[in-house]
Amino acid sequence: MPTRSFVALFVSLFACACSSAPPFDAKAVATEWAAYMQRDYVLRAGDRLAVRVDNLSSGEGTVADNVQEVIVSPTGTVDLRRLPGPLQVAGKSVGAARTLIYEAYKNGVFEDPIVSVTLTEAATQSIYVCGEVFRAGPVPFTPGLTMTQAIAAAGSFNYTVKHSDIRILRINADGSQRTFRVNLEKVLLDQSPDFLLLPGDVVYAQTSTIADLGNLVDLYIRRLLPFSLGGPSLGRVE
Repeated sequence: MPTRSFVALFVSLFACACSSAPPFDAKAVATEWAAYMQRDYVLRAGDRLAVRVDNLSSGEGTVADNVQEVIVSPTGTVDLRRLPGPLQVAGKSVGAARTLIYEAYKNGVFEDPIVSVTLTEAATQSIYVCGEVFRAGPVPFTPGLTMTQAIAAAGSFNYTVKHSDIRILRINADGSQRTFRVNLEKVLLDQSPDFLLLPGDVVYAQTSTIADLGNLVDLYIRRLLPFSLGGPSLGRVE
């Protein structure tokens, strides 16, 4: 009976390893990436802004006095001079934030304000690499970052990786999740385009089928025996 159980585990694991999501649509991914890059920047906590407010009706103050350097707080707000309270700007485009600040100054502060808002430094955005890589963790996002570049930044692959089935997890705006499958072997042979990443993406490098089987042997067979089988494990090498 134990032997049958182990055989069933092997068969189940092998079947799971062979199943995979459909290959990603390179054109659709590139279109989504282009749309993201072309949209108006959405402010978030940690962004640094330069806010300039000029009052044409008074002509008072110098240009330096009219420019305020502010950082969006962890709660998404900014505090500006002469306003009674903080303004919620996180989640708004730069243009929408400018309109919000304009209305705040116009209502009781200046009669005829001119407001400009400039993003001087964006908060750090990251993608995340995990699985069969040497240094799993966050990688700073830069426009144009690809899957292979992110993996290289994570120290490259462990030898137990499944090159033909790298997964990309992406959270949609509505909170739902999508998973893409990328065949790294085809990317490296110039048979498939590399995957363009967006902030928040998770790159998961799966273990190969033989490594999964080796881990199963190590966990469910080798450690249960009262004697040593000898030889190295087929799983991850630390």
